[in-house]
Amino acid sequence: MRLTQPPRQIQPPRQKQPAGLTRPARPARDRADRQRGSMAVEFVVLAPLMLVLMCFLVLCGRVVEAHGQVDGAARDAARAASVARTPTEAYSNAQQAAQGDLRGWCAGGAPASAVSGFGPGAGRVIVTVRCHVNLKFIGYGSITVTGRAVAPLDTFEARS
Repeated sequence: MRLTQPPRQIQPPRQKQPAGLTRPARPARDRADRQRGSMAVEFVVLAPLMLVLMCFLVLCGRVVEAHGQVDGAARDAARAASVARTPTEAYSNAQQAAQGDLRGWCAGGAPASAVSGFGPGAGRVIVTVRCHVNLKFIGYGSITVTGRAVAPLDTFEARS
């Protein structure tokens, strides 16, 4: 009997590494394993920041809208006061106009109105409207918004 050696397997030649590398490059699968979970960490960090940004934008929008409403109410109140014949009637007209325009906007009920410049010989009436706007739904509390408007008085109207 003759002893034969098993066939020799041929192995591919080894590739030479560039100078300066001390360890072989990792396979692509190892790099992917190291990146696993990084998106979850990024989401956990960025989600609260995005939520705070959205709440801030809602707060800014609500404040801008409140300023517009109060300015419009002051304008309407000044117009209502300008057609009155007495200071008491002017204040009453201004208060009713401001309450009608700001229904549901002011915390604690009605807005505060002030009428000045009304009387005999006056050429204009000035109305100032103040409203406390509730921002608790965002967690901020409330702010006071003030609007001021001037309306001309008819010089041929008799006033007392």
